Amino acid sequence: MVRSVPATRHAVVIGGSLAGLCAARALAEHVDRVTVVDRDRFPDTPQVRAGVPQAHHLHVLITAGQRALDQLFPGLIAELHAAGAVRVDAPTDVLYLTATGWRERFPATHQLVGTSRELLDWTVRQRLAVDPRIRFEPAHDVVGLLGADGRDAVTGVRMRPRAAGAAERNLPADLVVDASGRGSHVPDWLAELGYGRPDETRVDSGLGYASRRYLLPPGASNGWKNIVVMPQPPRSGRGGVIYPIENGRWMVTLGGLGGDHPPTDEAGFLEFARGLRSPLIHQAIRDATPDSPIHGFRNTANHRRRYEAMPRWPDGFAVVGDASCTFNPVYGQGMAVAARTAVVLAEQLRDSGGTLGRAAQARVADCSETAWLIATGADLRYPTTVGPRPRRGGGLSRWYLDRAADVANRDPYVQRALTDVFHLVAPLSAVVRPAVALRVLRGRPGPQLVAPPSS
Repeated sequence: MVRSVPATRHAVVIGGSLAGLCAARALAEHVDRVTVVDRDRFPDTPQVRAGVPQAHHLHVLITAGQRALDQLFPGLIAELHAAGAVRVDAPTDVLYLTATGWRERFPATHQLVGTSRELLDWTVRQRLAVDPRIRFEPAHDVVGLLGADGRDAVTGVRMRPRAAGAAERNLPADLVVDASGRGSHVPDWLAELGYGRPDETRVDSGLGYASRRYLLPPGASNGWKNIVVMPQPPRSGRGGVIYPIENGRWMVTLGGLGGDHPPTDEAGFLEFARGLRSPLIHQAIRDATPDSPIHGFRNTANHRRRYEAMPRWPDGFAVVGDASCTFNPVYGQGMAVAARTAVVLAEQLRDSGGTLGRAAQARVADCSETAWLIATGADLRYPTTVGPRPRRGGGLSRWYLDRAADVANRDPYVQRALTDVFHLVAPLSAVVRPAVALRVLRGRPGPQLVAPPSS
């Protein structure tokens, strides 16, 4: 790429998870050095690390995320497959029990990548590790931002080694990107510098889930690669997924709404699986060999910080990933939005001559918008959900989307439109295009499927 800025420029990324790694790749084309600061030490092999507790659970890399990662790291998806990641043709390889019945296994319109989070993160880190412009500063806490005298700008970070008695030091930078996740301290740091705090929105369905990895006995998969059992409130608030990952292992995640959370002991986990609307997941794992402990997770609220709307915003600074907008993980959007945001940052840096500011933060917010509307719209259908509801039109929208989901079970055209939106490759307006709306209003072309389709 053609350099767009003068030499001797330095950028700092706070956080070395996927959002931070992707941001580092975007920044590297517009500065001379990028330093990624993280409180963890990075493992030398694909392993779950403390800073990414969500890695114990299911991660789905949807189409938009695959495209963005391949744009940032050409050939990455092929590299994941070479390392053992599993191709899942959707919906052909999927047994999908929606709220209104089973979905037909239509010809594939999308491919999923069956990989663990640790393999994905490690593969991306290996790409960055060989880039001489990028270095990692592990085992350090960032404790604040450096401001500029007389102007609105962030000029670096304050950081401290994670060792007893270690002294704090300043790390100057021309650009700073916060990718420190759900627990980001940026609202406090901006307030300390006199910028105030962002407005925040929280939508919480009360979902809790638990996950375990298994080795299935021969023949257990029986022609499918993925089973999804959705809740059906008020009759059932329970759901579950079984999904392939590398090395012949399978990830099983069970979830429940309104406090009906899956236990993390073996007997309780299996009994919860047995209580799902379909017995298929329980049948697949009851004789399987566990390949991990059972890990629980409860922090599933959608949470958005409206940085783009703050009255003042410092130059040279951006907030990305879960630090800006986090989604209920059950919808599988977080990694895709993180990668797409890095692509957007790269475009903004190119268009602005290598600077960050309010325009960059506005583009970050735009990149999260569709995923936010999908995740919160789905969660707000549950009576247990706590959070602001649409003032008007919400009931009609929910009716239409519920009907569209039901029609999609038997109509491949509507199914494709919905799937394109959920994979973040089409706007929400795609589900109300005249050709789609006409099919939705006509209703499902055939009876509900009461048993999983065989092919």
